[in-house]
Amino acid sequence: MNSRLNSILAFDKLLLLAVVVLLAMGLFVIYTGSNFHAMELGRPSYFYVLKHLRVILFGFVVLAFLTVLDHKIFHKLSHAMFLVCLVALVAVVVTGAVTKGAARWLSIGGMSLQPSELMKIAMFAYMSRRLTELGDEIKDFKRGYIQPLVTLGIVCGLILLQPNFSMALLVGATTYVLFFTAGVKVRYLLLSFVPIGLGALAIGLAAPYRLKRLQAWLHPEEHIKEGGYQLYNALISLGHGGWLGTGIGKGTQKLGFLPESYKDVAYSLMGEELGFFGTMIVLVLFGFIVYRGFMIARNANSRFAKYFAVCLTSSLAFNVIFHVFVCTGLMPTTGQPMPFISYGGTNLVVSMASIGILLNISRPGTGMNIVEPVFHEQG
Repeated sequence: MNSRLNSILAFDKLLLLAVVVLLAMGLFVIYTGSNFHAMELGRPSYFYVLKHLRVILFGFVVLAFLTVLDHKIFHKLSHAMFLVCLVALVAVVVTGAVTKGAARWLSIGGMSLQPSELMKIAMFAYMSRRLTELGDEIKDFKRGYIQPLVTLGIVCGLILLQPNFSMALLVGATTYVLFFTAGVKVRYLLLSFVPIGLGALAIGLAAPYRLKRLQAWLHPEEHIKEGGYQLYNALISLGHGGWLGTGIGKGTQKLGFLPESYKDVAYSLMGEELGFFGTMIVLVLFGFIVYRGFMIARNANSRFAKYFAVCLTSSLAFNVIFHVFVCTGLMPTTGQPMPFISYGGTNLVVSMASIGILLNISRPGTGMNIVEPVFHEQG
């Protein structure tokens, strides 16, 4: 009994600690960013932070369950998970509720779910299994690259139809990291960057609203009323914070100037109230999580576990990068929240589920092998 308990508890505790610290910081950010908005709507100042706390508690249940559950179940169920999420993506495009011009959510039993977030885990499990089963055939152009690329194109295409450009970019970038890790020839990956880049540019410029968003990104001060308002005020928030910040709760941009300061631009709110040093602490914590995630992948005792861990870690990393780039004006405005920090449901639960799977793989006897890492040689 004791040995079983010790085995369950032998996960990467430092990784979990970093996540807990970020979740605690997120509660402060959400409270200070949402209390004014909540009171404007006639609700208690703690309305949104209480809702977020409930999601965190549910997320911990999911995290704990996946830490104990053998991650190999994802290998067995990967095809079924992928098909279910694929159907959900189609359902979103056909019947999803439209919010701010995008259909990204399904309402099930009174709850709103974002299938593209769920697809991340399903897609990564499916692709990890597929590339694992290929073995040395991963070097083959058709079977090792083109066929998986077609699958990726179908998934990203459905996500783009919502439309959700940033999520499609995140899934695509993460899958390319997996391709590289699994041993797909580098020249195949490099040769595809040009057509994929041109396609992404064409998609970005095809819709008038995306063109306006691009213009607002390049010159936010000149397009405040046409898409540049959020970025303009996000940059003001960061500048106002300076090195040390105004202090928790003392920021002013959240008072009706910075839209959804506790959601899509949470990093800017942190920059105003915690300052440059505060935001650097947050980025260091995320960097530590990414480092531990890749170490877990490096020491995994099976190809599937390694590939899956690489995907989950890379996805979290890209999610943070996109959010920070948006808030600092390095990327056009998207709807990517900051994991563990921003207010939200599906993204938070999926992020905590990802950590739960990484913790599971980190346990000796389930996915870790300190002696023999199994990274492929690149060809």
